[in-house]
Amino acid sequence: MNWLADLRIRAKLTLVTVLTSAISLLLASAIIIVYDNYAYHAQKTGEISAQAGVIAASVNATLEFNDPKAAQEYLNPLEANPAISAAGVYVRDGSLFAAYSRSGARPPPASIESQTQPLEDSELAVFWPVQQGQRRIGTVYLRARIEPLAVRITRFGGIILLVMVGSLLITLPIAMRLNSVIADPVRDIAEAASRIAGGDLSARVEAVQRADEIGVLINTFAHMIVNLRNMTQEISEVAQVLAGTTGEILASTAQVSANATGTAAAVKETTITVEEVKQTAQVASQKAKYVSDSAQKASQVSKTGRKSVDDTIQGMHRIQEQMQYIAESIVQLSEQSQAIGEITATVNGLAEQSNLLAVNAAIEAAKAGEQGKGFGVVAQEIKSLAEQSKQATAQVRAILGDIQKATSASVLAAEQGNKAVESGMKQSTETGEAIRLLADSISEAAQAATQIAASSQQQMVGMDQVALAMENIKQASFQNVSGTKQAEVAAQRLHELGQKLKQLAAQYKVLC
Repeated sequence: MNWLADLRIRAKLTLVTVLTSAISLLLASAIIIVYDNYAYHAQKTGEISAQAGVIAASVNATLEFNDPKAAQEYLNPLEANPAISAAGVYVRDGSLFAAYSRSGARPPPASIESQTQPLEDSELAVFWPVQQGQRRIGTVYLRARIEPLAVRITRFGGIILLVMVGSLLITLPIAMRLNSVIADPVRDIAEAASRIAGGDLSARVEAVQRADEIGVLINTFAHMIVNLRNMTQEISEVAQVLAGTTGEILASTAQVSANATGTAAAVKETTITVEEVKQTAQVASQKAKYVSDSAQKASQVSKTGRKSVDDTIQGMHRIQEQMQYIAESIVQLSEQSQAIGEITATVNGLAEQSNLLAVNAAIEAAKAGEQGKGFGVVAQEIKSLAEQSKQATAQVRAILGDIQKATSASVLAAEQGNKAVESGMKQSTETGEAIRLLADSISEAAQAATQIAASSQQQMVGMDQVALAMENIKQASFQNVSGTKQAEVAAQRLHELGQKLKQLAAQYKVLC
């Protein structure tokens, strides 16, 4: 049945219409023939039965009086009816009493029980009882010729053929009308679907005012084309916007990646500088401790100097030398404190820059939307580290202020010690008083040296914190660089997807 499936709808509709009409006519003709045959046989049987009843009523007396001649006289008039081919009258025991047969026809059977000859298609036989009151005294037999079934079928066949031709002439216009109502719209839909499959969305199918399935199909297909055209236009516009946006995102992420790389390098250099400052602070702490030890020794010397003027003068010389050394160390410590202050200012500026960079990175992450969430977390971490760096530098600045105050006090004490030594050298007679003043000065110097040592130790702790903060900033910077690289790769992929979507949307022709 593949040939039937391959036929066009127009040919299928024509074939189905013609076959349906032909089969309907054939079925109707068969029913009419069967009914006509049944009605014809019933009619003929009724006619022959009526004539047999008349004969039975007529031969009733002949059978009662056993007069075959009289019965024969009742059968001979059957010659006038050409349809009757044979007739017979039988007595009660079934034997033939009187008979009639047309020339060339078979005679009636010799008895009712001995009838073995089958009837032909054109013959019809009837047995009618002969009654005498309630008693059956005989039987009348009539056999008649009827029109053969083949003759009637031939006559009906001509009529059926004419009806079929007329039906065909009526069916063909109906089939053509069905083709215009069903096949033509389906063909138009198929052509539009073929154009759409080829990427041409400018194909149009006009909506119709029909409530049948074909009308629903046409209107639904037309609505589908409009929706598909609108959807493709929206996809094309989105692809254009996406391609432009992803290009801007890609450029921004590339710039952010470059800035993050530069920031990471700057943080690395700053970390190295802070490590150097830390080592310098360690040296300053050691020297402050050394100053404290020297002050303690000077105090012991001042106590022993009271025993002897000569020892005092010699002690004064040593004190003078030690005080000069202390003054130089304090001046050097002041200079180093100033250097540390400059480094702290640099670190504070770096923290401000990192904070600004974190804010810019957070803004870029917000622009990136879902793809920039990880980048926003990294920016927040950098901002937190920048705040910690600012706090650490503020602590270092406070410590440096204390150190500078202590250094100024130490410088002042050293100057007073030098004046006391000179005064002791000039006025040996006032050795005791000078020694006492010197002891006081040395005691103050020892306290100052102890404060300097404590301040140096605090400075060491502060520098450790600064170094740790810078290490955290460096790690955060490296994480920031890694995050921006990932964001740049993601932006590149998104840009490629946008370009691909743009190319796919460009394959469909939307405008007519």
